[in-house]
Amino acid sequence: MLDHWDELVAVAMLGTDRRNPPDAPEAIADIVDDTVRERPSERMLAQVAAMVAARRAGVLPGSPLPALVPPPVDDRPAIVPAAVERWYHVTTSWPVLEDEWMLEVIGGGRRLPPELVPDVLVRHRTDPGRRARALVACGPVANWLVELVPELSGRDSGAVVPVDDEALGELPELPIPADLVVLLGATGPEVAAVLGTALAGGDLVHAHRAVLVNLLARVRRDALADIERALAAIAPTSSGFALASVLADLAGTRRRMLDELGA
Repeated sequence: MLDHWDELVAVAMLGTDRRNPPDAPEAIADIVDDTVRERPSERMLAQVAAMVAARRAGVLPGSPLPALVPPPVDDRPAIVPAAVERWYHVTTSWPVLEDEWMLEVIGGGRRLPPELVPDVLVRHRTDPGRRARALVACGPVANWLVELVPELSGRDSGAVVPVDDEALGELPELPIPADLVVLLGATGPEVAAVLGTALAGGDLVHAHRAVLVNLLARVRRDALADIERALAAIAPTSSGFALASVLADLAGTRRRMLDELGA
């Protein structure tokens, strides 16, 4: 049977136009010679099909693999699908919001759905604090998955770097100028009035974008809707229109992010 297979391979490489298929062994001939096949290529393919079936039938199963042990049960409810999509949007467009996104998940007593866990583990491989938050948000499925797929472990090691609870729950500080720090605790209408006037009048320009982004990432959450409306209302003819549009998107993204994580 092995020799006949080698002969079939040789004929297949040369082509049946140059060489006829070999005579089949008795066991194969009993299967393929029960019908008339006029062309050599047809007889060739019939023998190959029969040989493949015979070769597969002779393969013995290997030893059984141990059953996969499922991860420990996590009783926390998963975040809603909209919040999952928001994570991808935030990490792509507004990564300054991701720390708050993760802390909202943990503080709300929720967990990440399994399909999001690999992407989160890959993203947070080097920063101990963010890695620790990610592991808490993912739950026991994270360490279970790391054991199965070592590539998902931290860059230095698969071990969890200890991070104290206080540091785990704190948002990192962002650089904000002193004249804007006073707006962190202000109401929505107050922040909206200051930013709207400064942007429309040209007092705040593109060079201030970084600090304004930091400001909107840390202002009171109940101020976001007023800020978004005020920035979106700045006239297209204003010199600050482009920057206002970008900041309005940030305010709206953060507002929707917090709403989705609280759903």
